[in-house]
Amino acid sequence: MTAREPWRAPGEPGSGLAPAPGATPPDHPVRPVTAVAASADGDSPVRPVRPSRRRRGSTGSAPASDVTASPAESAESAEPPYRRFDLRRADPRRWSLWQAPRRVVVAVLLVDLVAVVLSLAVAGLEPVGAADWRTLGLLVLGLVVHVETARGIERRREIVADGQPYIELKSVWSFAGLLLLPLGLALALVVVTFAYWWLRVSQRPVVHRWTYSAATVLIASVAAWAVLELMPGGLLVKVAGPVGLLVLVAAGLTRWVVNHGLVVFMICLSAPGTPWWQRLGSPTDTLIGLGALALGAALAVIALTTPWLLPVLLVPVMGMHRGFLIQQFARAARTDPKTGLANATAWRDQADRELARLRRRGGELGVIMVDIDAFKAINDRHGHLVGDAVLRAVADTLRSEVRPYDAVGRFGGEEFVVLLAEAGPEEVGRIAERLRRSISECEVTVAPTLGGGTVTGLTASIGTATFPRASRDVDGLMVSADAALYAAKHGGRNRVECAPPR
Repeated sequence: MTAREPWRAPGEPGSGLAPAPGATPPDHPVRPVTAVAASADGDSPVRPVRPSRRRRGSTGSAPASDVTASPAESAESAEPPYRRFDLRRADPRRWSLWQAPRRVVVAVLLVDLVAVVLSLAVAGLEPVGAADWRTLGLLVLGLVVHVETARGIERRREIVADGQPYIELKSVWSFAGLLLLPLGLALALVVVTFAYWWLRVSQRPVVHRWTYSAATVLIASVAAWAVLELMPGGLLVKVAGPVGLLVLVAAGLTRWVVNHGLVVFMICLSAPGTPWWQRLGSPTDTLIGLGALALGAALAVIALTTPWLLPVLLVPVMGMHRGFLIQQFARAARTDPKTGLANATAWRDQADRELARLRRRGGELGVIMVDIDAFKAINDRHGHLVGDAVLRAVADTLRSEVRPYDAVGRFGGEEFVVLLAEAGPEEVGRIAERLRRSISECEVTVAPTLGGGTVTGLTASIGTATFPRASRDVDGLMVSADAALYAAKHGGRNRVECAPPR
């Protein structure tokens, strides 16, 4: 599993907020805002900065097996624009890891160290013969053919992902190697797989992210090997009966759980404000990740029984790549690129479906419109890159404060909209007030390249409307919530207003 870059704060190098190469610097200095509240009138008093309650993390979708990050997220744009294979990018002193919180740096280095020590300790446990080297060569050849055939698709997937994690199929080869090779060679194949994929597919690689991801797979592979050793004999002996098959399935699950768990752990460590279960990813991603491991097991069995059929396995692998690309296009078309929330079209579709369901079965529904107060002043004072970080922080706050099945979208500009299913006027009002308080407590860390410090004192005006009290259709609910929002603006901002009954 390759993790997206979850441990960078908004505006730090590599977060997508650093100035692009060749960009013209602003004609006014960016003021540090360590203790200055970004308020409606811009003259908020100095207040002490508390530890950040929320940091930018994952957008709610967690990595599944062998997930990578897109260039928009992993690009270390604060560094000089080196060529893609410039060895200076591998210089640890230039890693953006050092700008992460200390707990994240310690955890990353500790996992890397454990992977290296563990791999060296177990590498010599099984003897290596000439046939094993030939098998390793054939697996590497299959990997090369796979990568070169799918490289164009994978690079397009990087672009379409635009900061979202997405599934790769490296685990097909690494898990097959674990079943066919002595443990030492199987671990070496993991390193070769990551290195070759990095060199040939990733367009703007981030070294420390890939080393951490490879470390999680190395540790997971050792754990899976320990499970396989519970049943003696070779692979064909293991799959000859139901007990051996259960051991094989248990080994695959162990590899996935350890790999997935270490990546989710890092995401949670980097963004402690969001519950861990929101980082696990979708069931579809989980099934695809486990399916890649199953395909690796099939590849290993075919390699031992009918090796001339191995090229046939490339057909479903390429089909999976193409299917992933189509799925990402569909997801990108419904996602706001700056915040990771549903865009206005996707949110409206969900609202229409939910309202149609309530008309058939009965019930209530709430719509909340949120507008960040004085957002233009934030852009004017600190720059648009910091303004984008504020949008992401508010989006993460809204997402974390509502139920998993509630729909949160970006309506446009600095306006957000929330759909609350099965919620009456009183509950909608309570949730809106909770959102207002949470936004007021939100703090956005600014990278040193953008002036440093922390933006605090954010406020929002909020309007609410409920079905069927305020209106019986989505357009009417939006108009009523919007009117209530403007009433909150005219009433002094940083407040909640509810639409009256129609």
